Amino acid sequence: MSMRRRVKIGRRKPIEEAEIIVIPMIDTMMFLLFFFMVAALAMVVQAGLPVNLPKASTGVNHSSQNVTITIKPGPSGQSLFYLNTAPVTPDAITAGLENLHVTDKNLVIINADKHVYEGDVVTVMDDARKAGVVQFAIATTSKG
Repeated sequence: MSMRRRVKIGRRKPIEEAEIIVIPMIDTMMFLLFFFMVAALAMVVQAGLPVNLPKASTGVNHSSQNVTITIKPGPSGQSLFYLNTAPVTPDAITAGLENLHVTDKNLVIINADKHVYEGDVVTVMDDARKAGVVQFAIATTSKG
């Protein structure tokens, strides 16, 4: 007697189609987006020179795409004036702003040391107004 074995041929399971899982891809893209946003913000540098700024509790940071006029106390008591980082005389501020093509839409940041005379700041603002500037900001540091 021969024994025959029955071979059971099972039904094949249907092949599942491959899926692209997008959640890890979205996570990676969000990480890259945040990384480049933070890196771009870290590269922004203010165009002015370092001075001893007065403190204000309502101070705000401004973009470096604006024009900065720095006023520092000089060694002989006279104030030193800088347009962005270039030294200028008070009479040349209007011409310097016109050469930078500053319009009424630009913001001019006055970066004045706390030991300079208020008259020098007013003179700079008046010269900037002659060049067509209408928006000013006074640079300060935070209290505390």
